[in-house]
Amino acid sequence: MSHPFPPEYIRKWMNLLRNGAQIPKHTMLGSLKSDEQSLALEYAINMSILVVQGKGMQKAVSFCQKLKSIPTSLTDRYCYECNLPGALRGCKSCSRSFHESCQRKHPEKPTYGVPSDKGQSYRFPPNESDTDVETASQEEQTEAALSMENHQLDHNSNINTSPIYPLPSVKCESPYWDDNDVSFVSEKPAARQRKSKIKTEPPIIEPDSSSDLEKCTACRLMTQARIRHPPHLDREELSCLLRYSWNKHQSWLTADVDKYMTKHYNNRDRALVRRILFKTNTLGQADIERSIEGQKYEYLTEFLVDLLDLQHNIGVFFGPTAREYKDTRWLLRDVTHDIREIRRCPDCFRNSNQTECSMWFAKPCLQRHEVVFAKQAGSPHWPAKVISVSSKTPIKYDVRFFGTYHLRASVLEKDIIPIEGYVPFKQKAKMSKGMAAAMKELTCHTLLAKLSPDLFSFHANPADTKEAIDKALSHCLEPTTTATPGKRARRSTPGVSGKIRKISATTPAPTRVMPQRRCSMSARLAGRNEERNELEDLKSKLSICENQLLKSNEELDSMRKSIAEIKRKRWCQKCLQEAKLDCCFNASYCSEDCQRRHKKRHQRKCTAER
Repeated sequence: MSHPFPPEYIRKWMNLLRNGAQIPKHTMLGSLKSDEQSLALEYAINMSILVVQGKGMQKAVSFCQKLKSIPTSLTDRYCYECNLPGALRGCKSCSRSFHESCQRKHPEKPTYGVPSDKGQSYRFPPNESDTDVETASQEEQTEAALSMENHQLDHNSNINTSPIYPLPSVKCESPYWDDNDVSFVSEKPAARQRKSKIKTEPPIIEPDSSSDLEKCTACRLMTQARIRHPPHLDREELSCLLRYSWNKHQSWLTADVDKYMTKHYNNRDRALVRRILFKTNTLGQADIERSIEGQKYEYLTEFLVDLLDLQHNIGVFFGPTAREYKDTRWLLRDVTHDIREIRRCPDCFRNSNQTECSMWFAKPCLQRHEVVFAKQAGSPHWPAKVISVSSKTPIKYDVRFFGTYHLRASVLEKDIIPIEGYVPFKQKAKMSKGMAAAMKELTCHTLLAKLSPDLFSFHANPADTKEAIDKALSHCLEPTTTATPGKRARRSTPGVSGKIRKISATTPAPTRVMPQRRCSMSARLAGRNEERNELEDLKSKLSICENQLLKSNEELDSMRKSIAEIKRKRWCQKCLQEAKLDCCFNASYCSEDCQRRHKKRHQRKCTAER
C-alpha cells in the first residue's frame, strides 16, 4: 500500500516525459541528484508506472500509455493530512488514508498553525491548533487568566487589546467561544446572586471514540453535517452564502491542479496523472464554482470537505512544502471563519454582504439577537447586538455595535447593560453624531422587529423589504447632535471698575435690539418639504447617472469583445481581407489568387516545409 517516493515526483517526471516522450535511462538517472530519487525511479518502473524499452545503453524510459495497465489501490496512497506516503491506515468509510500520528483530535481543528498575516511569524489563530487548546493543562489556563487580569487598570475599565478598526487580513476567534452557548443579559443578575452558593464547573468534552478515530477527517465531519447545519437553510440560500465567501477568498489560490494540467499536459497525460495520484475529483477552483452554481451542497460541511479534498490534491501534486499548498491554508482559515459565522446566524452573514441598503444592520434576523448597551474603554455605553456569549470564565459577550462602521468586539459581562437599563446619555438632549446614527439605527431595528421575520428572509420580495424599511425610517426622528466644543470667546470690553461712570449728555442712548421672531410651524414644514424635494431630485439624477454608467460599461465590454475577436482573426498579406488559407506561420491569404501574386515577395521568408 505504501511506496517510497513522494507524490511530487510524478509531476516532475511528467514534465520530462509529456506527450509520450522517451528519455534514455542513464540520462534520467544522471539527472537525479539523490539516492532517494533513484530508488523512486526503480520503484515506479516495478509498479509499471514507468516503462523501459530497449536493451543495454539504448534503454529508454517513458510513462505507460495504457491506463488499465497501471495498478490502482482501493485506498489513497498518500496521507490525507500530511500528503506523504508511509505506513497508512485506510478509512473504513471511504478511500482516503492517513497516518495515525497525523490524525486530528478534533476534525475541525487542523494540526498546523496559520499566522494572521504573511509578515507575522507567530501561530494564529490559537483555536485552530490542537496543542493550544486540547493539551493545555489547568495550571497554564490559570496563569493565562491571571495575566489577563494584570492588564486591567481598574474594575470599571474594559481594555480591548484588539485593534479599533477591522483588519481584513486577520481572522481571529477566541478558544473560549462555543457555538452552542446561549445566554441572555436579563438572566445574569439572578445567576450572580447564586454564584457564591453553587460552584459551577466547565462542561466536560468527551474525546472521539475509537470508532470515530478509525475514520478520516472528512468522514468525521460528515457525521455531524446535519447536526451542525443551521435550520431553515435550503440549498438556494446556502449557495448564495457560499458564493459570497468563495468570491472573497478564492484569490488566495494562485494555482491549482486543474489549471496546471490543462496548461501543460494533453488529455492522455492528464488521465495518467489522475489514475496514479488522485482518488477525488476536486482538482481546481472550477470544480468548486460548478458545485456552488449547481446548488450541489446541502450542508455547510460538504463545502468544507470539498475544500479539504482540494487542499489534499494540491499538496499531493505540488508537494507539501510548495507555495501552492501553503496558500490553501490561508484559504481554509478564512473560509472556516465564514462557515462559523453562517452557523451562528445566516441572516447576519447575508445582510453583511448585501450592503446595497444603508440600514442593512437594522434588519431583524430569523434568529433574534438580544440588544444591549456595551461599553469599551474610552467610549460610552453603545447599542449593540449580542452575537454569542462564552460559557467560560470570565464571561464575555461577542457583540456588534450599531452605527456607521458596525465594529465587533469582545466585551466583559460587567460592561454589559440590558437595553431597558438606565444609561446616562439617554437623559441628554444632545449627543454626538456617531451616537445619533447608532440610536437611529437602533430605533429602526426596534420598529422592524415587530414585523414578520419572513419579510426580511432570503426569499422575501426586495420591494416589500425596502418599503418596510422606508416606513420605519419615516418614524425615526433625527436626534440633535452636539457641535464641536470651541474656546469661549472673550468679552469685547473690559470689566467696569467699582466706580460708577457718569454718562455725558453728548453720549447717544443705546438702542434696543429687538429679538428675531421665530418662524412658524408652517414655515418649518415648508422648508422641510423643499429639502425633501431637492433630495429626491438628487436621487433621481444619481439613478440616471448610474444607468448611463451601466450602459457605457456594457458598450465598452462589447467593444472589447469585438476587438478581441478581430485580433484572433487572420488577415490576407496581399489585400488585407479576412484570410482563409495558410501558407506558413507568417503568412495567410484570402484566396489562391492573392497567394500567387504575393509569392515572389513571400518566397524568401516562407517557413513552410518544401
